[in-house]
Amino acid sequence: MKTDEKLLELDYPSPNKSKKFFATVVGYISLISFFILSSSYQTPTLRINNKLVDINSYQSQNLIESQIKSIIDINKTDTSSDINNQLNELLVKFYENREYKPAWIQNFATNNQFSAIINLLDSSNYYGFPFDYFNTEKIHRLKNKSENNEYNKDLLKQRIDLELSTTYSALKFMIYLKHGITEKDTSSDYLTYIETLPEILNKAINQPNLKNVILSVQPNIVHHRNLLNSLPYFIDLHYSVKYTTPAFIDDKLLAKSLYYAGITKSPVFDSTNVKSDVLYKLEEQYQLPKDSILNVPTHKILVSLLEYRYFQTCLNLNRLRNLKHSGKNYLFVNIPEFKLHVIESNEEKEAFNVIVGKQGTPTPIFSSNIEKVIANPYWTVPRSIITNEMIHKIRKDSTYLKRNGFFIINNYEEKVDVSTIDWNTEDPLGNKYWVRQINSRYNALGQVKFIFPNNHSVYLHDTPSKTLFKRENRTFSHGCIRLENPDKLAQYLTDNYYSQNEQSIEKLISEKERHVIDLSEKVEIHIQYITCSGTENSDMIFYNDVYDLDKEEIKAIFPNQIEI
Repeated sequence: MKTDEKLLELDYPSPNKSKKFFATVVGYISLISFFILSSSYQTPTLRINNKLVDINSYQSQNLIESQIKSIIDINKTDTSSDINNQLNELLVKFYENREYKPAWIQNFATNNQFSAIINLLDSSNYYGFPFDYFNTEKIHRLKNKSENNEYNKDLLKQRIDLELSTTYSALKFMIYLKHGITEKDTSSDYLTYIETLPEILNKAINQPNLKNVILSVQPNIVHHRNLLNSLPYFIDLHYSVKYTTPAFIDDKLLAKSLYYAGITKSPVFDSTNVKSDVLYKLEEQYQLPKDSILNVPTHKILVSLLEYRYFQTCLNLNRLRNLKHSGKNYLFVNIPEFKLHVIESNEEKEAFNVIVGKQGTPTPIFSSNIEKVIANPYWTVPRSIITNEMIHKIRKDSTYLKRNGFFIINNYEEKVDVSTIDWNTEDPLGNKYWVRQINSRYNALGQVKFIFPNNHSVYLHDTPSKTLFKRENRTFSHGCIRLENPDKLAQYLTDNYYSQNEQSIEKLISEKERHVIDLSEKVEIHIQYITCSGTENSDMIFYNDVYDLDKEEIKAIFPNQIEI
């Protein structure tokens, strides 16, 4: 019995001995943990279940802080205001606001927000950026290097390089989305915007849909929105044509491609737009063998033409982003389209046909505010028109001025006897006299004129030459914008922006007296040069480059682009 009791004692330790045993085990575990954590001071990760876990994330913050301080030191010696310097300042502000915590990296892996931003940057060509402006190749290279590398002393630095490069590119993308491709912009509008970028980006990172927050910085302009919505469909069409063997391109795709390329005026083949005739026209225009089929050389030219159209689209998105715009209601004159668009609550309410300047006297590109509407205006003839066009007629025919309703005024707006002017001198008017035309329906300005301050002596007005609006190419003026149905636009402006009392423009015109209406609220007017636009059904429309501006601007903004 005693032996059995001894055995039992050995097999089943007493309670006191059990406590001592477990205390010893806990002690060993604690000691092992201490050594592991101590070693992690040099190696800030350990591998659990084959995954790297960041034990000392503060080391990432320390390294980011160190890098940011280096950037601050560099910027102290570089006081230029180019975009790289500005981006460095934004990078500093972004991480200072985050207390230097990483935004895109968790442990040694990228997070979901990194995937969202890199997908957006990878698709930047769909937003009008044809090249890798945002260093996405470098970001992918850093990511792959970090993921495919076992731990070594450089891995943490690689991770921080990836972190900072991603933020830098995200900030640059947001600047370009809002203000276009720029290397230097010191305007107050631009500087005010970039100050808010770190906050907007941090907000985006904390939202479930980072993409929508970032894209919300884009201009809220109808033309920009429509063009951007149509661009992906155009790119898909371009790629379909480019990567399909000529013999396998179907007629529907080919017809629309030739339409976009400017070879035909119809996006479909029919009895008035025969496929063989259109291909013959393309081959003849580019001096190719004329066999009226889509062979390899013809296909190559078509692909090049579509690629040029893509660059045109990118250029026009950039122009619209450069536009200094505020408010939801405005007038938008598009010179190559020969249209004035009335925009109300960021939607097009109405469009009017316009006539713009000839190539020798082009309509300038600028923005202003309409302040006055004038019924039955008189026309004070610009000096350039008198010198270049009228003076020889006056010298040749002494009745020219009277027959055409012109008279002379001085600087005090007083009429002057025409006979007192010696028209045979080199400068008969000098700085003392002006030629003015009486107000009538035959006046060069017609019966309605719209005044907006500018340095170009340009305004919007009616014209007695109504038949010119039937022309497809309407470049006839000396720079001013002639408007079809100006009374309708005048009535719209007075109804919406004149608060004193109701005005009937038709009644004022019928009185044949000059009436000036000072609008109670100024109305933005943007006179722009946009050579393509998107439609509601995501089609594209390309307009003639009437002043031949596109090619040179494309070369300046997008180097190494396709040349036709």
